[in-house]
Amino acid sequence: MSQRSQHQAIMFADVSGSSALYKRLGNTQAKAIIDETVQFMTAITIVHEGTVVKTIGDEIMARFNESTQACEAAIAIQQRAIKEPRLKDLGIRIGIACGEVLITSDDVFGDIVNDAAYVAHIARANQIVVTQAVVDTLEDSLRRDCQMFDRINIKGETEKTLIYRLEWQHSGKENRATMVMPIHDVTRFVDKFQLELSVNDKKIALLPEQTPFQIGRDPNKSQLLIENDLASREHCHIEFRRGKYVLIDHSTNGTYVYSDEQPPIYLRREELPLQGSGYIGLGQTVTADSPWALHFTL
Repeated sequence: MSQRSQHQAIMFADVSGSSALYKRLGNTQAKAIIDETVQFMTAITIVHEGTVVKTIGDEIMARFNESTQACEAAIAIQQRAIKEPRLKDLGIRIGIACGEVLITSDDVFGDIVNDAAYVAHIARANQIVVTQAVVDTLEDSLRRDCQMFDRINIKGETEKTLIYRLEWQHSGKENRATMVMPIHDVTRFVDKFQLELSVNDKKIALLPEQTPFQIGRDPNKSQLLIENDLASREHCHIEFRRGKYVLIDHSTNGTYVYSDEQPPIYLRREELPLQGSGYIGLGQTVTADSPWALHFTL
C-alpha cells in the first residue's frame, strides 16, 4: 500500500443532535435528513478543493492542501445548514487542525487527524473550532475572524495550547478587525483580552497564553506570591477557557470574590469566571482597601 507524508488541513464535520432526531422522527425520516446533510457537506468540501476521506454515520472527515480552503468550506457548510428548514433543530460541529499527516490510498493518519477530531468534539452546534496551527497559516481576512476560545491539553499533549472559534456569521458585527489574532499578534489587542491584577504594589497584566497563572504562598510554584498565613501554598490559579478567565480555588480556607458591590461569592474547591472588575480575598474576607485584596480588571 503506497503512502506519503504531506502537510494537510484536516476537517471533521458532524451533525449535532442526530440521536434526538431519530427518536423524534423515526429511523427512516431521520436517516433521510442525515444522508442529505452528509451529501451537501461532501459537495461543499469538493467545491472547495477538498477530498472527503470517509463518512462515519453523520460525520465526514476531509483533507485540504490549505487551511484557508478548509475554513472556507467549513463556513460554507454552516451557512448552508442554517438555511435548511429540516435542520432547524440540529446543528453542525466542525473542527480543523493542520500539519504533517500520512496519506494512503483511502485514509489519512497522524496526530493532526486526532487533533482535528478532538477539537470537533469540543465545538458546539453551529461552531467551527480550529487549532493554533490553523490560525497561523490563514489569510488575514479569515484570521481576523478567529476568536480565542480556550486553552487546552489536546489529547496526548503535555502542554496546553490555544484553540480558536472561527466566527462565520458576520451580520451585526462592526469590529471584525478587533476579534482575536494568532498568539504572536495578541499584544495588539490587549484591551479585549488582558486581565489586570494588582495587590499591594504588585501589578500584573495577564494574557491568555500566560495561563494557567498560579497564586499562593509557595515561592517555588506561585507566579503571584501572597505572603499571608491564611492563603494556602497553592491557593488558586487562573485559566483562560472558552474565551473567559476562570478563577479556580484549591485552597484550605477558600476564596472570596467581590464584584459590583454584591455580596462576596465564596469558593472552596470551586471555580468562577471573572467578569468586569472587583477584588479577591484569599483565605479571608477583605475590603477593597485591604492590603491583601487582590484587585482584578478585565
